[in-house]
Parts: sequence; C-alpha cells; structure tokens
Amino acid sequence: MYKKILLATDGSKCSKVAAEHAIKIAEQNNAELIVLTVTETYPVEKLPVEDLTRKVIQLFKEESEKALQDVEEMIKERGSPIKFVLKNVEGKAADSILRVAEDENVDLIVVGVSGKHALERFVLGSVSEKVVRNARVPVLVVRSKKKK
Repeated sequence: MYKKILLATDGSKCSKVAAEHAIKIAEQNNAELIVLTVTETYPVEKLPVEDLTRKVIQLFKEESEKALQDVEEMIKERGSPIKFVLKNVEGKAADSILRVAEDENVDLIVVGVSGKHALERFVLGSVSEKVVRNARVPVLVVRSKKKK
C-alpha cells in the first residue's frame, strides 16, 4: 500500500515511538523510509551576539544529527531490511516536512504529537497539527504512551 514513507523526527520520546511505527509500517509494506529532521535556526539568527548565535545553531544541528542517528540505530538493531535515507534540512518544521513530503512524493507521513522543546509542548502539537491540516497524503500522528 505504501511505497515511500516520511518520518519526521526531533529526537523526543514521542518521535522515537513514531519511529517504531514508521519502521514497522515500512517493513510490512516493503517501503522506503525517509527519516527527516528539521533544524530550526530562525529563532536565534537575530541574537545580538554573533558568536553566541553560531554556538546555538551548532548545538541545534548536533541535536538534529543525533535524532537521525537514533533512528538509524533503531533500524539496524532490528535487523530491518528496509531501504532508508537520512535527511536534515533547515527551516520551519511543519513547512519543511510538507515540502519534503511533496518533493519526495511520499505516500504517508509519520510524526509524533508533541515536540522536544517546552514551547512546542505548550503549543500542543502545533507542528503535527499543521502537517495534518496541509498534507496531501495520509498522516499518522503518534502519541507516546502515558504512564499509569
């Protein structure tokens, strides 16, 4: 049913649960998995101290790279035979996810319901909501299990 799946990840607990679902769906459908992380640098680009800006952007990029490595490790630990591509882009998360989905002609987008940062949690799933509202393909929004 699915030939190409886009997994958007930020390294959060919720996105790791989404990754488990995306990997399993890719395996069941013999689909290619595009693992995407978006480095959002725009919030700090106008900081008054240039050196601080560079350091913060570098930290964001390292965090994005770690999120990709975590998913790659999950795939390898499972011994999964799926074909996958790791992709890191800069921009606004929802816009970038939608653009990559369109450019790559994916059949399904998989996202977690909440992000890693406090602001994203406050704006309850704003990225996933925007993706759901604007995507041209089905979107699977995954929520991490709540502890009882």
